[in-house]
Amino acid sequence: MRGYLITHQDCLDGATAALVGLACDLQPHFVEPDRALVALSSLAAGDPALPIYLADVSLEAEVFSDWKARISAILDHHATALSLAGQDNVTVDLGRAGSHLFYDYAVASGWLTPSPAWDRLVGMVERYDLWQPRHEFGQDLERLFRHFGFSWYHQRFAHGWVPYQALEADQLALLIEQEAHFLRRNLARIHHVSTGSLDLAGLFMDEEGSVNEMSHRLLEKGYALVMAARPDGRLSVRTDHRIDASELMSALFKGGGHRRAAGGRRPQEISSSEDGIDPLLARITNHLQRI
Repeated sequence: MRGYLITHQDCLDGATAALVGLACDLQPHFVEPDRALVALSSLAAGDPALPIYLADVSLEAEVFSDWKARISAILDHHATALSLAGQDNVTVDLGRAGSHLFYDYAVASGWLTPSPAWDRLVGMVERYDLWQPRHEFGQDLERLFRHFGFSWYHQRFAHGWVPYQALEADQLALLIEQEAHFLRRNLARIHHVSTGSLDLAGLFMDEEGSVNEMSHRLLEKGYALVMAARPDGRLSVRTDHRIDASELMSALFKGGGHRRAAGGRRPQEISSSEDGIDPLLARITNHLQRI
């Protein structure tokens, strides 16, 4: 084994970085972005000769100095990693996905031979993760990844992109139909609040579903921010150009991410139910009025 790779849990971009890592004989460890230090501490207590890499996740600047000697490389594209930019063995590029950064690193290191199959897979994932034009191909892959899980993803795409099998294409059609039902149900349950010229929306998600699709539909209607809260305490926020999602989630909810897409944790004193949506939106409103 070449070493360990810490990457983003329950995320197509992180899963794709893990595929690259496995192809390079790295053992992946999946974490939520705000739990990278926990995984790093655990792995560092093991074999000191095994290098540790981070892709699509990073550390807070105030703890990085304590760990930089143990980390071989950090490759991240979240705005919250910008404070590490310029440090040795750290690459931060907001214009590329985490898996793309790690793929390029693996190729440059001589661990992996580039191929059209790898290029296509990494490109599809990046367009979806950054919600760029032609992201629909990656969005379909995300639907199947969510349904079948990482074991399926690794089995099918261990060497890059391959066409879907008939069973997978049929499942994809069913998932798109189910997603349409999810969107109809949840768009009817949205909480709304306005602050000045900004309209904000929030939703308690009592089932897993497409946060991206739901959020972007509302953003297209003119909302400046859409927040989704889950029972396990995770918060996801999508914004338009008027609000920096990463700054907001870092300031209020111990989180971070991209300027237009970020995550965090619900404060314990706020209800983990639909009753918590209005207090969460109120905190966001108060914060926006102060800046």
